[in-house]
Amino acid sequence: MACCLVKDKQWQAAADAVSDACNNYGLKYAVALKDPDLRQLRERREWLDATENIKGAVSKASLVELRSEAKAPFRLIRMFLTLGAGAAAVVSLGITLYALKGVLQGGKDAPELNGVLLNVIINGLGIAGTSWLFQRDLKARQRDRSSVEREEALARLQVKVGSDRVVPVAKFRGSTRPVLIAGSKGQISRTLQAAKPFISELRLRGVSVIPLESDAADFTQTLKSLKQEFKSSKAADSKGFGAPKPVQQVKQVSNEDKKWQLEAYETAEWLEWLEQQKKTANVKGDNVFVQIQLDGTVRSSGLGSPPWEKFLSDLAPLDDLRTRFTDGMGRSQ
Repeated sequence: MACCLVKDKQWQAAADAVSDACNNYGLKYAVALKDPDLRQLRERREWLDATENIKGAVSKASLVELRSEAKAPFRLIRMFLTLGAGAAAVVSLGITLYALKGVLQGGKDAPELNGVLLNVIINGLGIAGTSWLFQRDLKARQRDRSSVEREEALARLQVKVGSDRVVPVAKFRGSTRPVLIAGSKGQISRTLQAAKPFISELRLRGVSVIPLESDAADFTQTLKSLKQEFKSSKAADSKGFGAPKPVQQVKQVSNEDKKWQLEAYETAEWLEWLEQQKKTANVKGDNVFVQIQLDGTVRSSGLGSPPWEKFLSDLAPLDDLRTRFTDGMGRSQ
């Protein structure tokens, strides 16, 4: 059933059919992952959304939890030890306060006041210190989780890689370092022009660009086009040539160019994600760039054009041993 729906390109219906077969009719998720007839479906976002409810699949929530913990693998252990030390300090403070009560009431076997007060201070500082450490780790954990959630949202954004093929960004993990370029039409054109001397070296590093017009159009360019169109139509009318000239056919884009320059699909979703990223990175402005690592994390972002030449020194080629061990390391935004 799902295979037939895939051939008809009914992606959502096919994803629902696979989900139903796995959850209600005993189909193993591993079998669906290997079925060649479902290959096109597995490339689409509908498949990623369907895995949220399929038995045996890793849900988005679980993936976010795993990836956030992987950013600091010993943090959970540290939080547990800090919490235990804090609890011990609270118990010790309770005992010390009880002893202080005995000192104040006076008695034969009452301990010295100075020793009891010293213990109160030590336990109080211990509680304050462990509380601060626990809160610090808790906030860092929440920041990492928010970061991973944004990265997973980015992974579900889609790009057009051909005339009739749309795939989520997640499919580029491990093979491509996308660079999102957002701004006006003129700014994007200048940014791509500045990248031309470095394209060959950037391609060796797996860099691809995803232009995204955050402005409807560049006002100056639009004004020039309208003026040119007005002059052409006026000249044609005055000479009696009212019939429009045939439009020149655009040459087919080569496969290499498709890999270098990808087209954002559903621009509104990209712009929404971009606004969230700008707030997180404290970047203000319309002309921005976001560089993504092989593992899907955001490596850097900023205003203006990407530092293409700096990318050549910072990013190792895909076949370099450094890429395998260092890509994805370091603080992500």
